[in-house]
Amino acid sequence: MEGLHMSISELVKFEGETLTFNDAKITSVTLSEIGGTINVTGHQDIYGLIYLTYNLTLNPNLVTQGAFTGKALGYGEKGERNTAALGGVWVRKERNITLYSLDDVSDGNFHFAVVELNLDEESATINFSRMAK
Repeated sequence: MEGLHMSISELVKFEGETLTFNDAKITSVTLSEIGGTINVTGHQDIYGLIYLTYNLTLNPNLVTQGAFTGKALGYGEKGERNTAALGGVWVRKERNITLYSLDDVSDGNFHFAVVELNLDEESATINFSRMAK
């Protein structure tokens, strides 16, 4: 039962620096009966041009939070391709949505990302870090 006394910093470890997107924008929003889909496009130094799709579902008891699944597709400077399966939870405060995402990337990395969507500006701030396995 030793694991019950571990601090959170021992449970999840990160490698390398925190990475960010340069100019992420919300490109479309599609609504459904259970939530909606938000598409984001941006550039990142390692993965290049990236397309992201987040499929949000509402928590049945709280319309300001829920879960999501998603996909990412990145094309690097020389056309190299990476994909990722995304999943996590989200919360909305006024017209800002924050997603907390665990990403399984085709290059073998796991990433933890914090995605902040500003609905007024239709912009996104995305910071992520590689998780140690």
